Amino acid sequence: MVHEDYKEMIPAHALSTLDSADERALNEHLEACAECRRDLTEWEAVAASLSLTADPVTPSAQLRERILDRVHTEPRYGSEKSPVNVLALPSPRRNLWNSLGSLGSIAAVILFAALIIAVIVLWQQNRTLREQNETFQLLTAPGTRVAQLSGTPEASGATAKLAYDQNGRAILIADGLPRAPAGKEYQLWFIVNNKPVPGKTFAPDNRGRGIVRDQVPAAARKSAVFAITLEPAGGVAAPTGAIYLRGEL
Repeated sequence: MVHEDYKEMIPAHALSTLDSADERALNEHLEACAECRRDLTEWEAVAASLSLTADPVTPSAQLRERILDRVHTEPRYGSEKSPVNVLALPSPRRNLWNSLGSLGSIAAVILFAALIIAVIVLWQQNRTLREQNETFQLLTAPGTRVAQLSGTPEASGATAKLAYDQNGRAILIADGLPRAPAGKEYQLWFIVNNKPVPGKTFAPDNRGRGIVRDQVPAAARKSAVFAITLEPAGGVAAPTGAIYLRGEL
């Protein structure tokens, strides 16, 4: 294998998805290649940041009220509104909930509401897992290219990686960006022959981390300059703000 083959294996290695033969070959190469060791360190940091991009989701008070209202209005089995035909069975021994009376009913409602909330949180987590799986597939796809963006004096401590596959499907992962002022967002740009093509906008979290998925224009896939500027929320057709991150292939 040539040097570029090993570089393409690094993202998969950072995500612990290489098979044993490729892992052995890459580890042998890493012992003699400082550039690939540096790239592996950067990709391991990217992999770690992906697991931290999903903030906990707290259901709103309105959602809780809707759940409780639904519980109270659901017809009970065996009531006049929802009659059922059942065989008569001996009355069960009174349990803790029965002995508590209305308090037990309230507790049951709370438990049911908590279950619904847990399902919603799990759904959010599953959506995040799907997004992370899509990211993994992009990073490990054959022919994926990676551009490193470095901070300008506007954000000297910021860094970013832009990875995209042969079809232009891309993901930008930025770190260390200053918090965007109210009404502002960061915008990605693809610059070909000094002509900027607008990309999507994003707002980093409180830690300065931001992720945006986009589509690299065909003209920018082989050679281009990539930049991030601070623009009005929603983005603009032509850059107006200062460049915060810049890189090229």
